[in-house]
Amino acid sequence: MTNAQVVTFDIANGTFDFYTKEQWDNQVQEWRDELFGSNMIEDRDIVDEMDEYEVVDCMYGEELFVDYIPEDVK
Repeated sequence: MTNAQVVTFDIANGTFDFYTKEQWDNQVQEWRDELFGSNMIEDRDIVDEMDEYEVVDCMYGEELFVDYIPEDVK
């Protein structure tokens, strides 16, 4: 059993990815760095203030869905 807390679904290829809290935080930070590095958003402060849903939307639009996995699933 995994301790995944976040799941993404990529509508383009039909895949699910599961992340622990630490993995998710690292992935979102990588996407922030990519947004800033690609000059899609030129102000680092704006990128750093974006929540994870805004980051995902900028990176993937409506291609990637994100949801949190409840801890008390039975």
